[in-house]
Amino acid sequence: MSKELLIFDLDGTLSDTQPILYTIVLDTLHDSGIKIDSLDDVYGSIAEHGKEIIELNALIPAEFLPQVDRDKYSIDFWKNYEKLCMGAVDRVFDGMRETLDELKSRGYLLAVLSNKKNKFVQPIIAEIFGEGYFDLVCGWDEVRPKKPEPDSLLSILDELGVEKQNAWMIGDLPADYQVSVNSGVNHVIAAWGYGERKKFKKLGATVFAKKPIDLLTILN
Repeated sequence: MSKELLIFDLDGTLSDTQPILYTIVLDTLHDSGIKIDSLDDVYGSIAEHGKEIIELNALIPAEFLPQVDRDKYSIDFWKNYEKLCMGAVDRVFDGMRETLDELKSRGYLLAVLSNKKNKFVQPIIAEIFGEGYFDLVCGWDEVRPKKPEPDSLLSILDELGVEKQNAWMIGDLPADYQVSVNSGVNHVIAAWGYGERKKFKKLGATVFAKKPIDLLTILN
């Protein structure tokens, strides 16, 4: 029997980390001397002005980009990230654990592929699910390019001995869908996450799960 593999994104797919991420942004803005009062202000600023990813993928509301030293902001961002990132452990989406347990019982191999730095991904996944729960956990290691480039996903297939047609990438952002296309694997869009359904449809996505437990029907 051929092996079947499900590859999950982390942020916005396994764990609802957006409030943590925006708290990190708030703290890092304060470190840059920018007066912004609350987490709601961060949400409001990003909603109104958009967001920018700068050095090392540090996130900043676009309206403040001209006011910060990018190198300092990136350094401060990742220092704050390191202090707060384990909060992801307490924010697993409802129904996710039960869904994963059932998928494992059906014989699926499970992996994680995240653009978050590997040194954060590994301990977060181990703390949430326990060592060895996933067959492979892969974060960004500064060697292979991030999603949507296919390198890391293809390396997961090679390491686990899975054919492309027997693998699914499950994620909530366009990069997750695009890496499935670039790698030649199947996709499921995690519509409970941070992405916008309209954007995925424009890209050509066709398979959507409204909540984690829907995966049990889609993958039946």
